Amino acid sequence: MRRAHLIGCSWLVTSTMTFADASLAQAPHEPLPSFVVMPDDQLAAYDVDNHLFVALFGDSASMATMADAKMGNPNAHFYADYVESITKTVLYEATIGKLNPHPTEDQQHELLQTNFGNMARIPLSPYLGVQSYSLPVLIKQLTGFQPKVYNGAQMGGQYYFGHLYLDKFAKFYERNPFHKKPDLVIVNFNAMDFMENRSPERYQQSVRAFYSRLTAMAPYATLVITGMPDPMPLLMAPDRVAVPHGPNGPVKCSDLYKIVKFGNSTGVYPGAPESQLEAARQRLAALRGILENETQLLNHDESVYPHFKGQAHYVAPAVGEDASAIDHVAADCIHPDQTVHAAIGRRMWGVIEPLIQQ
Repeated sequence: MRRAHLIGCSWLVTSTMTFADASLAQAPHEPLPSFVVMPDDQLAAYDVDNHLFVALFGDSASMATMADAKMGNPNAHFYADYVESITKTVLYEATIGKLNPHPTEDQQHELLQTNFGNMARIPLSPYLGVQSYSLPVLIKQLTGFQPKVYNGAQMGGQYYFGHLYLDKFAKFYERNPFHKKPDLVIVNFNAMDFMENRSPERYQQSVRAFYSRLTAMAPYATLVITGMPDPMPLLMAPDRVAVPHGPNGPVKCSDLYKIVKFGNSTGVYPGAPESQLEAARQRLAALRGILENETQLLNHDESVYPHFKGQAHYVAPAVGEDASAIDHVAADCIHPDQTVHAAIGRRMWGVIEPLIQQ
């Protein structure tokens, strides 16, 4: 997280408190599903079985962040979590941030999870949740056994920081050396590498480094790799009211984008020059091509991935789903709502069900 993000959010603490009761910030968080394993968990021997072990590496969208907060009419949970997250951010800036005024990129990235992880709605996730469209539920219905799911998703997740997620995965096995390796690995980094304006060259390096290390750690796993969706329809959508009761009236998406610096580095916004939009389209196509090509190398080039003995499957973004998804955005104006997550779960099950049956 950039320091500008931290500083720019400071006004929101008092703002949200004016239209959300302070006691809401103490509302208990929803418990994790019992089958979800977190990176810092240390498991007892009786917690380990031979059932399907799934590992997820992804981002805030993978965890259904704010999926229950309706744009224009968010619930109390939304206000409470915003108060909590922004308070954490401002307190950090006023204390630890002063002691470490020049944090590294890795440190800034970890702050996203520390300060905003409470906004995840894991029970609603298609990858980690307990809904009828959630993969763990569907796997249990198919096999009769509850899979265990390692949650390697993180706020702002992207290939650029893949080394951090795999460091945590390695430490998980250091604490739990008796645990089986994953049978199925789902990698669902969405558009943050695009949003951060990564060049195709840098993106390719990040992707290669991530899968080189992952396949050494889980050489026999089946990999399911989701393609990068197109965030441009969202970035170019007309401004909308996200929060109806702000301190100075309704809060629009453009106001929230300014707070978190969302989309500033892409050159994509309503009314942007066509030359900038075309450059963004070309970069998006290049990033997508890199990931699809890397999937082919995983399956067919042992000189690049000498450890990998499993199978890799690339899931291309559905045609037209990016444009239609702008009608189903949560109140933070960034993440998809539950309608989109249900569609993702059903589509991913079409890919994963035959892999499990094999």
